[in-house]
Amino acid sequence: MRRLFWLVLFIGSIFWSGVVNAAGEVTIRWFGHSCFLIESSQGTKLLTDPLGEETGYDLPDVAPDIITISHEHFDHNYVRPYTVDPNNPVVLRGEDVHGRSWHTVEEETEDVSIYNIRTYHDEYEGKKDGKNSVFVFIVDGLRIVHLGDLGHLLSREQIEAIGVPDVLFIPTGGAYTIDYLEAAKVIDQLKPKIAIPMHFKTPACKFTLFGVKRFIEGKENVRVPGENKIVVSKDTLPGQTEIVVLNYK
Repeated sequence: MRRLFWLVLFIGSIFWSGVVNAAGEVTIRWFGHSCFLIESSQGTKLLTDPLGEETGYDLPDVAPDIITISHEHFDHNYVRPYTVDPNNPVVLRGEDVHGRSWHTVEEETEDVSIYNIRTYHDEYEGKKDGKNSVFVFIVDGLRIVHLGDLGHLLSREQIEAIGVPDVLFIPTGGAYTIDYLEAAKVIDQLKPKIAIPMHFKTPACKFTLFGVKRFIEGKENVRVPGENKIVVSKDTLPGQTEIVVLNYK
């Protein structure tokens, strides 16, 4: 009987371990530019920097629970398709709609925590292109960081406030943000487990930007899944930084 008891307990532990691991999976989809959908294991949907049709990309056909906006430029703040109900989704803005000052974001739901860090859109403390917010999401134990239109290398205080990302969404296209060379330096600063490039030139994109090829050229641990999504959990994170290049459709 005792052997049977321990066998049942062992099999049960394997089963429940599998359930817990599956429950910790986060699905990330990229729709182009800086627009991602992060979906927790409990089904909470977070949409970042919603893009408009003027960018050249199709509008995401999603129903988010929360929207975050890193800064108030038209290619990052198109919330109209999602805000028919004024109370749903929750819209978290990194700055006021006129770009005069930052907002402080500290939001927590049952399974998601969100906060922002004040940065700039350029290397001149916002004098050229204004302000920017980095958003940090804690989802299923993962630290997911969206850099928005970051325009400079990070200070020590900003690095400490961001923490070590499990997943980092990083602009690489230059012109309006850090370019592919500066992006590599920011990755060295933050040391993420997974870095996903964004805000670069694609066949759909109407902006003049560098493509992603310059960013990944010569780098190790580059993966191109050939689709617009990946599924991530604490158990599946790589041991060293992996660059994952997603498709936008």
